[in-house]
Amino acid sequence: MNRLFSIRALLILTALAAATPTLASEIGYVDMQRVLEDSDLGKAAQANLQERFGDEQRAFAQEEAEIRQLQQTLERDRPLMSTAQVEKTEQEIQTRIEQFEEEFAKIQQQLARAQQQEGQKILQPARDAVISVAKQRKLDAVFEANQSGVVYLDDGGDITDAVINAMNADTN
Repeated sequence: MNRLFSIRALLILTALAAATPTLASEIGYVDMQRVLEDSDLGKAAQANLQERFGDEQRAFAQEEAEIRQLQQTLERDRPLMSTAQVEKTEQEIQTRIEQFEEEFAKIQQQLARAQQQEGQKILQPARDAVISVAKQRKLDAVFEANQSGVVYLDDGGDITDAVINAMNADTN
């Protein structure tokens, strides 16, 4: 629905601009993903998330590597092992996988909530910066580059760097 609305709005604005030069609109676009990643607020949010969840991510990577090593060892040594040893090792691997998946799901939920909270801290300043840049450049409309459904956008309409600079200027 949003994408369809954006396409229709762009087509209407383009048709109006072509039909009547007095109604010509200046249109820009912004890559909000880049704004969220490259602005000072975005980098601070990423650092905060890394600080909060980095240890867990490293622990999960270590556990995953250990499980894979157990699986490889089992496959390599299976012909030399008794049926009881194979069953015991398979059960150990299965238990570790289940524990891993359960804990991983919990951390992923916590991470998703934290990402959403951090994102909320950035969205209003980003919106304010988009409006500020759009007014400075006398733009009538600004689209989000990755969500507009537009097939072609000229680089001249990209205000992403200006939005990042405006956000960074407001946070300093």
